[in-house]
Amino acid sequence: MTNVYRNFSSSRRDFIRSTASLAATVGAAGMLPAMSARADSGADYANDLWERTKAELAGGNHRMELNIHAWEGYTEEPVLDPFSRQTGAKVNPQMLISDPAAVNNLRGGGTKTWDVINLNNAWQRKMLYPEGLITPLDKDKYQPLYEMNVPGFEWPYHWTLDVSGNHLLGIIQRYGPSAMVINSDLISADAIEKGGYAEMIEGAAGKYAILDYENWVIMHACMAAGFTPFRKHTDTEMAAYKEMIFKIFKNAKKVSDDQAALGRDMITGEVVGCFPGSVYTASAARLEGETQIMNVVPIEGPEETKTASHPNGRAGIIWIEVTSLVANPSPTPLADAFLVYCHTPEAAYRVGAKSPGTLNPVVQMGSNDCLSKWSKDELDAIQWGEGGSWLGSLVDRCIDFDINPDYDAMHDMYTEAKRTRGS
Repeated sequence: MTNVYRNFSSSRRDFIRSTASLAATVGAAGMLPAMSARADSGADYANDLWERTKAELAGGNHRMELNIHAWEGYTEEPVLDPFSRQTGAKVNPQMLISDPAAVNNLRGGGTKTWDVINLNNAWQRKMLYPEGLITPLDKDKYQPLYEMNVPGFEWPYHWTLDVSGNHLLGIIQRYGPSAMVINSDLISADAIEKGGYAEMIEGAAGKYAILDYENWVIMHACMAAGFTPFRKHTDTEMAAYKEMIFKIFKNAKKVSDDQAALGRDMITGEVVGCFPGSVYTASAARLEGETQIMNVVPIEGPEETKTASHPNGRAGIIWIEVTSLVANPSPTPLADAFLVYCHTPEAAYRVGAKSPGTLNPVVQMGSNDCLSKWSKDELDAIQWGEGGSWLGSLVDRCIDFDINPDYDAMHDMYTEAKRTRGS
């Protein structure tokens, strides 16, 4: 089955591959000079817009608390403290580890609590906006900020727009490939690339950990079972998924939603790797010099992902986060201000590189004002490679994240498998 959303990200992958052949060094010089003039005009606009936004906030009478529900990175001090200092806001963050759980939180009355929601792409366009759970942004204000983005994320960007293309549903920032993370001193990266998920689930039985972000475990279990998660599934496929999810839990040495702890376990050799895992999962260890910890995406994907241009298919999943304004009945302008703040080169860099525990590429790295802030070690932590070639090769093996229509049934099986394991 063809992924109908593939066309919306192919140019991004083509760009990453092309920069790999054109750029000779890592860092700001690794980006195309022709891009920087356009991108840096976007950075100037971002800085000017932030100054104007702060001035507007200073003269207003509004709620001074901002409640953020987001993935790790947007909920920590390096990102939030500068915003609080510059606006006087009290920020109340809560980290999430499951997109579906966060969606259900909003459906269950969370719109009265949260002001900003940060989820992976697809939820905003397909559920949150149609259900009235998020509020559109001012397109005219935000469109110039796209000038900062790496090609493939330029305006108009599919995942941030509603189906009509008339409403902007959020901002894009972090992205990354997901499959497995390993200690390459203990298990061969080449073997994982060639052997796929089975090389860990069966070949390293009793030696790997599960990074228990439930939706991601479910999605990658589908890929390991030989089909994509983002469509309706046959009874045979559901049976294959059930067999696979039980095997994954049975064969794992440990289960944890603490990626930092699992990172330490991989360094010490307590486990050889984790399923699933992304560039961010390995990033903290790599920043400390433990470069044997790495994200690996198998070379061959499910049959339905194979095309003429990608005869081996795609085995991983690329996520692109979208940050949106919750349709809070008592809104505060601090929510929109936070989205503006995140576009400034310094804040975008902090979102990508300075959150405790993880580093991630951000689309604003298309601007040299942002990219130049990254050190060589930080770029290596996100497996950037020469001119972005390593990261590009991982991204190129991924299908785009989307919504799994059989999630509820698969989650029941996931819960049963986890309970049967007993720990």
